[in-house]
Amino acid sequence: MSHAQMLAHCQKPLDVANENLVIKRSIVSYLFGSMMKKKLIDKGEDFKKNLPTVKEFKITSELNFEIEKAISKAKIYELGQKREVVIKVKTHPFFGKMSQVEWGVLLYKHLDHHFKQFGI
Repeated sequence: MSHAQMLAHCQKPLDVANENLVIKRSIVSYLFGSMMKKKLIDKGEDFKKNLPTVKEFKITSELNFEIEKAISKAKIYELGQKREVVIKVKTHPFFGKMSQVEWGVLLYKHLDHHFKQFGI
């Protein structure tokens, strides 16, 4: 994954939170979602390397870093300005029912995971 692809990948959960991307829950999410939610949000564990991701979050095309950086900054800024109002989805497609605070924690952890991964 390139830096530009990582930025595009990180935009996807933000799009899910504000209903710009809809992903249906899978059987796996019902089986393991609440357990993973407890580990990541309740216990505060970090994302592990090489966790699987949904196909909608996989970026394979070549992208322009500066464009993806600008889009990412705008989406993160919107989340920061509007705070929990920007989060419209009550049920995460993998973790299940989530409060706006839990969404915020999850979005932060995901961004932090990839920014550290790429030294940003």
